Amino acid sequence: MSLREVFERLAIYLPDDTLEALLIHSKKQKGQKVQLRLLSEQKLAESTEWMAQIEVFKHIIPLWTDDHSNYVGLYVEGPLAYKLCYINHEETDLSPIYRSAASLIAELEQNPELDWEQLHKDYPSDEDISTEQLAEDIRCMHELQAILEKDSSMEDDVRCQLLYSLMAITPVSEVDSLLSYVDDEDMYVQERACILLGYHGYEPATEILKEVVKHGSPNGKLAACKALSMIRAKQMDKHIKK
Repeated sequence: MSLREVFERLAIYLPDDTLEALLIHSKKQKGQKVQLRLLSEQKLAESTEWMAQIEVFKHIIPLWTDDHSNYVGLYVEGPLAYKLCYINHEETDLSPIYRSAASLIAELEQNPELDWEQLHKDYPSDEDISTEQLAEDIRCMHELQAILEKDSSMEDDVRCQLLYSLMAITPVSEVDSLLSYVDDEDMYVQERACILLGYHGYEPATEILKEVVKHGSPNGKLAACKALSMIRAKQMDKHIKK
C-alpha cells in the first residue's frame, strides 16, 4: 500500500503540494541514516487509527518517528491544519512546531544528522516572519480563541492542549495577550505562559512574573523565575549590542 493509498483509505485529505513533498522526501530517505524517518505505510495506518480514538490526538496523524516512541505529527483538520507538532511519549505537548511539512522536510534534508532538539523550529516565532505568516498566525489565534470561548465545559487536557497551541503561535506583535494566562487556574497553562513571556523577552511582564514567583502555582513559580532570568539576559544582550 502506497502513502497515497493510506491517506485515501483513512479518508484523509492532504493538499497536493504537501503529499508530493512527502512522497519525494520518502524516496530521499531510503537507504539513509537519519534521526527522524517517515513511518512505513503500515505503521502510519495503524498509528493513525489508534490515535483517532483519543480526543487530543483526533486531528493529528503521526508521520515521522525517532524509533524511541516519539513522533512528529501533522494536523489534518481544524485551525492548525497542516502544521506539525512533536508527540513525546513522556509528556504531551501538541503545540505546533513547524508551519508545514515542507518546512520540516527542508530542515531534515539539510541536517539529517541532527536530532529533534537540535533542529531549528518555526514556533515560537521571532520577529522576522513574513506579512503572510503573521496574518496566518493571527487567524489561527482567533480561531482557537473562538473554540475555547464556545465550549466552557471541555475536558481539562483538551483545553490545556488548545491553549498550548494558542500561546505557541502567538507572534511577537501579540505577545501581550499571553498575560491573560499568567494567572490561569491550570498550573501547566500558567507555566507555559510564563516561559513564553521569557522567551520573547517581554519586559512589561516583569512585575507580573514577580507576583507569580511569590503567589503562583508550584509550576508557575519555577517558570516565572526562569522567565525573569531570560528577560534579564535579553536586556543585557540589547545593552551590549548598543
